[in-house]
Amino acid sequence: MTVLRLEVPAKMLPFQSQQKRHKIARGGRGSAKSWSIARILAARGIARPTRWLCCRETQKSIKESSHRLLADQIQAMKLGPYYDVQRDVIKGPQGTEFAFVGLRDHTADSIKSYEGFDGVWIEEAHTVSERSAQILIPTIRKAGSELWWSYNPDQEEDFVHQLAAQDDDDTLVVDINWRDNPWFPDELEKERLKLQRINLDLYRHVWEGECRSLAGLMFKRDWFNFYDVLPKRLNYYMASDYAVTPDGGDFTEHGVFGLSATGDLYAVDWWYGQTDPAEWIDKWIELGAQYKPLAAFEEKGVILRAVESAITKRMRETGKFLNRVPLASAGGKAERALGFAARASAGAVYLPSGKPWAIRLLNLLCAFNGEDGRQDDGVDVCSLIGRGLDSMANAGIPASAGNRKDRQADYAVDDEDDEDWKTR
Repeated sequence: MTVLRLEVPAKMLPFQSQQKRHKIARGGRGSAKSWSIARILAARGIARPTRWLCCRETQKSIKESSHRLLADQIQAMKLGPYYDVQRDVIKGPQGTEFAFVGLRDHTADSIKSYEGFDGVWIEEAHTVSERSAQILIPTIRKAGSELWWSYNPDQEEDFVHQLAAQDDDDTLVVDINWRDNPWFPDELEKERLKLQRINLDLYRHVWEGECRSLAGLMFKRDWFNFYDVLPKRLNYYMASDYAVTPDGGDFTEHGVFGLSATGDLYAVDWWYGQTDPAEWIDKWIELGAQYKPLAAFEEKGVILRAVESAITKRMRETGKFLNRVPLASAGGKAERALGFAARASAGAVYLPSGKPWAIRLLNLLCAFNGEDGRQDDGVDVCSLIGRGLDSMANAGIPASAGNRKDRQADYAVDDEDDEDWKTR
């Protein structure tokens, strides 16, 4: 009789020994959580017939799946003779099977074929949307079936992070980091110590498993102030980041800001959604009509060209017009955000107390690492405001019709890409 020695960090043993509907392993880099799950599944597949779905939110090819990790661990455990590692599936003895899918490409109907599986492993679970989770969870319905989630914490509002926060007897949560891995390699130890010296906030996210929104990678949480009552006199400005595909991952976001007499910047109102342009254009006009901003900043480029005529048409239809000021993109996201970051670091940015959208915005800002990332559209709105600061006027004596016109004339049109804009 062959005895299999299962080598995994001690913290991961409950995945093997306990029966729970949801099992969640979360932590930073080098914790061996994914490596451990692959080993436990490989061992289980030869101990008894096991049909397991392995998935991620997005899987454009088998190379982006857990296929390679599982196949590597099968070989490392010397279980190769028991398994047939095929291109898109891995098969074992007595009907054992591991299948690999991307959740984003599936609907409730298309994923029904996996109803009879014993469980599912969701890798990089922090990227899984609520929509995908709500399709997947009721699909895995066999008696005694389990859902195993593994992820590096990213943002507080991620579905799996909220799932882990619930007080549920049928959910196991394992927090595991580099120090819990007895096989933590010297190469990673050098990287860990280097990042710890360079950027402590980023280190806490990458190696200690803290959410990016808590770490504050570019924007620091303690930079921001909160208000209960707005100053009586503010000059209002708007900024918007547009998206043209409903439910396409990106959000359209409109932010309304007020500039006080002392140069403090107040976030006053916000709207965001994954909707078609007709809906967000109407909301943009509604906010403009309510606050009458001196300027409405927007990003020049392909998306603006796609919606330009629709925005102009809707302003004419409603008879409500905004002073639109397109700004060209220059440099990377981090460079474009510097103006707003500078104002925030001086303690001159205020958010409303108790507003859910303000908490979300603060989390997005503190999760921003200076690169393209998930749900950074709110950061883009703030970046536009920061880039417009040089042409924005502090609140002062109420503007008359005459000097209001002069103030609007201060906004120069950037014809960098020969894209005309008009206020109609």
